[in-house]
Amino acid sequence: MHGSETGKDRVPGRAATTDQSCKAESSPHNLLYFDAFNGVSGDMVLGALVDLGLPVEHLKQELAGLDLEGYQLVTHEIERQGIRGINFQVQTAEASSHHSHRGFSTIQSLIQKSRMDAWVKERAIAIFRRLGEAEAKVHGLSLEEVHFHEVGAVDSIVDIVGACIGFKYLGVERFYSSPLTLGGGTVTFSHGTWPVPTPATAELVAQFPVLLGTVQGELTTPTGAAIVTTLVEQSVMDPCVFERSGFGAGDSEFEDIPNMLRLLLARSLETDDLGAVESIEELGWGEEEVCVLEANIDDMDAQMFGYFMDLAMNEGALDVYYAPLHMKKNRPGLMLSVLCRSSDRKRLAELVFRETTTLGVRWSPWRRWILDREIRQVETEYGPVGVKIGRLRGKTISIAPEYEDLKRIAEKHKVPFKELRQEVLKRIGNGGHE
Repeated sequence: MHGSETGKDRVPGRAATTDQSCKAESSPHNLLYFDAFNGVSGDMVLGALVDLGLPVEHLKQELAGLDLEGYQLVTHEIERQGIRGINFQVQTAEASSHHSHRGFSTIQSLIQKSRMDAWVKERAIAIFRRLGEAEAKVHGLSLEEVHFHEVGAVDSIVDIVGACIGFKYLGVERFYSSPLTLGGGTVTFSHGTWPVPTPATAELVAQFPVLLGTVQGELTTPTGAAIVTTLVEQSVMDPCVFERSGFGAGDSEFEDIPNMLRLLLARSLETDDLGAVESIEELGWGEEEVCVLEANIDDMDAQMFGYFMDLAMNEGALDVYYAPLHMKKNRPGLMLSVLCRSSDRKRLAELVFRETTTLGVRWSPWRRWILDREIRQVETEYGPVGVKIGRLRGKTISIAPEYEDLKRIAEKHKVPFKELRQEVLKRIGNGGHE
């Protein structure tokens, strides 16, 4: 039979979050953040989605569109270390579990033939493809040759497809995540006993931020890793307003930390209660991802700061600046900040280590908005001067002659710097013509 739920449809005291008003049509541009402080698994994702407001009845109705039988959905409210969450389980009949060895093509066909929304189908298939490719690489097979329990099992299908149903129901459009905590020790599954993370999980989280953790156990499963690494953008989260959170409880109990996954649902600040505001493109702004490197320094000669600033700018830094600090042992110091492109982060961090006295560099990814701009050459009687022109909504709002050009001409021709600058501004105000 198709899935039927036992346990609780709604969490006591949280009935308001399961109302149909949560659906995507009424809350566009939602962002979802995976706070995987104790790992992530498919059932924890579904538990957190139910806690966020996904009605189990809606989930059952959508899953009924799959040609899948022999399972039931079970939810329980669990409290661990003062945190309440939903434990979600897909219980399968023993007989059906022996016939659950499906390959990717079979699962893809199963999803495509269903009556589910196209958005759900597309993302569920993408997650299964990523999971299957990871297993194929680990076992030295092609994607079509992968036939094994972990991907083909009914519970994995329900977890992945059900998660996508929940994301669609809540109107999620963009996904972000904390580093995934993987766990430690060993885990036993159909291929034997392996160290954590298992080979498939290690493949799935390659190039994704992770923490090994001190808990002895598998905290991030291949299914959980596949969901997160397929959907999550590895970039800075947009400015947003958090609306509510949901906790999904895993089956295992740990002494030091609650075995929970928290999902945070947020609303992008690009929308408001009156509807969508102008997009960045409509405003004529640019957006780019940059990094900021920082170091606190209290034992370096003052001349070295000036030398480093010139050196870093010549090496491609977008900006370098210092801010005064009062540091430990009552020492005055400076905080060095280097703004750079993400691709230059490690190279410029090495420059900081090599050319300053710091023993540590902090870094963080930032996004910045930039005005539409151009560099124009303005001719003077002494030669050309570069001018930066910034525009907002097509209107010039910023004019800045290049300092180095002005300095070079002023020194060479013995012209007062401020007079030369005023002459350039006058010429650019007249369209750059004499």
